[in-house]
Amino acid sequence: MKKLTSLLIGFMLLLLVPTHVKANGISYRTFTYSNTQNRMIPTQDAYVPLSMSQTLDQSTLNNPNDIFVDRDDNIFIADSGNSRIIKYNLRTDETMIIGETILKNPTGVHVGFDNHLYVADYGNRKAYQFIYDDNTNTYNLGVIYEKPVNSPYFSETDPFEPSKIITDRGNNVYVLLSGNSNGLAEYKNDGEFFGFFGGNRLPNTLSNVIKSVFFDEQQRRAWFKMIPKPVYNLALDQNGLVITITKGESGYKKLNIANIVHGQSRWGRDDLEDIFVGPYNTIFAISASGYIYEYTNEGGLLFAFSGPDTLGRKGLFQGPTGIAIDSKNNIYAIDSKTSTLQIFTPTVFADLIHNAINYYQQGLYEQSKEPWQEVLKMNSLFDLANKGLGDAYFAEGNYEEAMHYYELSRDVHGYSNAYWEVRNDALLKSASWLIYILIALVVLFIVNKIVPFFKYIKKPFKKADTALSKFKIYNEMKFNLYVIRKPTDGNYGIKKEHKTSHLSAVIMLLLFFFSYLIFIYYTKFTFNSRIVAEINLLQQFIFVFVPLSLWVLGNYLVCTIRDGEGTLANVFHGTVYALLPMTITFPILTIISQFLTLNEAFLFQTIYYVGLGVTLFYLVYMVKEIHFYDVKPTIGNILLSLFTGLMIMVMVMIVYILLGEVLNLFLDIIKEVTSRG
Repeated sequence: MKKLTSLLIGFMLLLLVPTHVKANGISYRTFTYSNTQNRMIPTQDAYVPLSMSQTLDQSTLNNPNDIFVDRDDNIFIADSGNSRIIKYNLRTDETMIIGETILKNPTGVHVGFDNHLYVADYGNRKAYQFIYDDNTNTYNLGVIYEKPVNSPYFSETDPFEPSKIITDRGNNVYVLLSGNSNGLAEYKNDGEFFGFFGGNRLPNTLSNVIKSVFFDEQQRRAWFKMIPKPVYNLALDQNGLVITITKGESGYKKLNIANIVHGQSRWGRDDLEDIFVGPYNTIFAISASGYIYEYTNEGGLLFAFSGPDTLGRKGLFQGPTGIAIDSKNNIYAIDSKTSTLQIFTPTVFADLIHNAINYYQQGLYEQSKEPWQEVLKMNSLFDLANKGLGDAYFAEGNYEEAMHYYELSRDVHGYSNAYWEVRNDALLKSASWLIYILIALVVLFIVNKIVPFFKYIKKPFKKADTALSKFKIYNEMKFNLYVIRKPTDGNYGIKKEHKTSHLSAVIMLLLFFFSYLIFIYYTKFTFNSRIVAEINLLQQFIFVFVPLSLWVLGNYLVCTIRDGEGTLANVFHGTVYALLPMTITFPILTIISQFLTLNEAFLFQTIYYVGLGVTLFYLVYMVKEIHFYDVKPTIGNILLSLFTGLMIMVMVMIVYILLGEVLNLFLDIIKEVTSRG
């Protein structure tokens, strides 16, 4: 009976434990970031877990903290718990122990372009260079990198705690000091310290700018804790640029030799643990939560996979601390909590993408097309493949085809450049026709001066205007143009002469909303960051009508206690009629967006801000004339109206929450009475 009970309990526990294992045996899903959908979407598996081990040859790992793979595919692991570096040769399956009598708590390991081994030892408060001896097949201690003496950068009490280390193409050594906000301690290869590099800077927020103006550095640090976040980990790309990650900051930053941010990831988490550059110059990162990310060299996210683990499953992590990539793009990741090394191997899908990237980086655009097309057969929503095909067609001079693929990937800059070429070609082909049309217009203008025939063209429009003027609603809507031409007389007509009605105001408001919808739906994506398929009509309705309603109500309430002359209807009509400039501006922007490139973005922005500015001017003028204020009371009324509208919204939200709580209370009472009955 006891055995049966135990089996039943075990079976129930298995049902309760979430395994999340897919049909192919992989315990995680793979995602990529889609610009077309503006979110993470699932994609084919890019890497599959190959092995999970706590031992290499006869060496058992103990709290490993860092990992590096050199150009010969030798794996170096900072085995911190055993105070040593383990070198593992993938080809011979042999291990070598390095620095066992010297190191105390190695937390960073790196192999430089000079093939020397560099180690950051947190326990000894030093960093070391080890030189390989071919004759004895051993690593001998070379240079020691330690805290500088008599340096203005360090006082006697400043800690010196090396945690990571890298070298650049000039064999300069960068030592990451734990908790140091100055950046990376930079040494010449012979051990001479000569400054810091790559430190984070305080963000240029308004608060920080004000504090920087009125307080000195010591005061800012002491009173406001204005200290940049320390760099957490680092790597070097194939071009010799330093890449850094920082806890609490999303993704990574890439720095050039001038210590200026050269590039950064366009998406990323703020808990990255380690970073490494692979053979195709793609950038790999692993987060504290167990996720692995692969980025393109330009910072776009290729893949996100793996994840956290509590059951010791292959492919997942409990406390990841390091990641490295070999020449075949296999991933090696270490977990300090479980003291394991996990290996992931790329799938056919990932290999296709890497091959295409490799072709493109070598300038072999024609060769890159085939793998990109194969990728799209497997996943038509993979943005990088569409962008890659766009780049390939652009390099060939097939700009129209490039535009198609750039649009699919929402690559604004690529599309703009391709459209520039297509538009130039079209203008060159139609230049003669444009000249003929221009000459014809000039001739017509001159002829009209001699024989005025334009009046006959206008005559049908005048007749139509006369016929429509018999209808009151037409005159009320046409009055909007009079308000724009003569705002003083127009607003007087609204207030005293009843030139408008609720119906005409509602129609004008709906026209404004319709114009706005045209703008957000049909403006070319070059100037429109919205995903059309994800636009929620109800949300847009609330976005337009709720602020307008709060403004009208708030302005009327304020004017009743500040001697304003306008009624609620006057404020509503005046506000709606003042929106005409933006009602006209939205379609203009939508039309010109179809013909502009990013090189003419200033024209689009200028028209937008001019329309917005004119609309705000008429709104201010409306308040002044409707309530018969001077300039100063007008500004005060507007500010109080905005504040009142905000308070109304807050009050409504509070009442909504309280009513919800009361309703829940009654429902709970009814349930209690029903259950007891």
